[in-house]
Amino acid sequence: MAEKVLEQLRIQLKDGLTEPVIKNLLDDLQNKRVLGNEEVEEILQKTKTRADQARDLIDGVRRKGTKASVIMFACLKDRDNCLYDNLKIGSHLAIPETGATCSPAPTPHSTTDEQNNMNVYKMDSNPRGLCVIINNENFVNYKKKRNGSQKDVDSLKALFEFLGFLVEVEKDKTADQIKELMTKYRNDAGHGDCFVCCVMSHGNETGVEGSDEKICPLNDITSPFDGVNCPALIGKPKVFFIQACRGREMQSKVVVTDDAGASPGNVSYSIASGSDFLIAQSTVEGYFSIRDPASGSWFIQSLCKHLKEGSELGQNILTILTNVNNDVSRKECTIKKNNDTVDAKMTPQQVSTLGQCLIFKAPKGQAAASKQKQTG
Repeated sequence: MAEKVLEQLRIQLKDGLTEPVIKNLLDDLQNKRVLGNEEVEEILQKTKTRADQARDLIDGVRRKGTKASVIMFACLKDRDNCLYDNLKIGSHLAIPETGATCSPAPTPHSTTDEQNNMNVYKMDSNPRGLCVIINNENFVNYKKKRNGSQKDVDSLKALFEFLGFLVEVEKDKTADQIKELMTKYRNDAGHGDCFVCCVMSHGNETGVEGSDEKICPLNDITSPFDGVNCPALIGKPKVFFIQACRGREMQSKVVVTDDAGASPGNVSYSIASGSDFLIAQSTVEGYFSIRDPASGSWFIQSLCKHLKEGSELGQNILTILTNVNNDVSRKECTIKKNNDTVDAKMTPQQVSTLGQCLIFKAPKGQAAASKQKQTG
């Protein structure tokens, strides 16, 4: 019975469903009259966390029985095929081919095999691509030195070298120099299957701070790599990890009671110039980002841990970033703010225009060596 499978996979689905997928599923289920307007509005209440919305969606559908559960699984397959495959849902139940599927966006490929090949971005070039790490540690005002940021550089460099990327590290760049670097790297002849850029600095709502304490807008970092400015990366993922404050406020702490338990073809087609981007920022707009002078920033350290583990498991990057959100949002400490001691909390945020699943795959030799090291 499909509702039993939904119950069995409840925790994994709760952890794996991203906000965009939840909203898409709610639209699908409302259109198919599985859920009513009031039920959807209840699930989407602004006071609810992503995990709360996912839990209420799963439970609401499960209580409606087999047919509703089958429809949800079919819609999930269309909306997040990577999560569907990672949870091996197809092996748990057989979904009818008629009457229970949602309508996906049209694809330029006509055969089933070609469509399946389009589900995941190609990630087998050697090197995989270019990873640029920009670390602003020292500033005109020496008191603004970002102690601990070298820990983040070391962790990111080790991670992306493990994942088969060519890594370039740039240190203490002014706002104009950051823009110049983006022009330099967009014209790089070594682009493989993916471009990654990590920027670590101070910042505010509009962008990141150069070592000269001038702001470089986020758009000046990302736009050089869009389809118009960087043809070499058309149809390839462009990933940006930004570690910087986005305001002067500190996120407040709330207590959560968790009752969920432990736990390529020859067909030509066009895409929007802003497609295939993923921008993951360490905190939400308006708020501080937290860095430990001894161990590095909460976001970058969690990202490196979960991305290495997730790549070895074949997880989609959006699933990995959901785990990072969960990890970072549970951390806390106390800091001095305006001469007061306050509880320090934060949660990262992502914006994605990825059109396929992005799965970072370490070269076989790297993965084998890592496994041997863990068991040796």
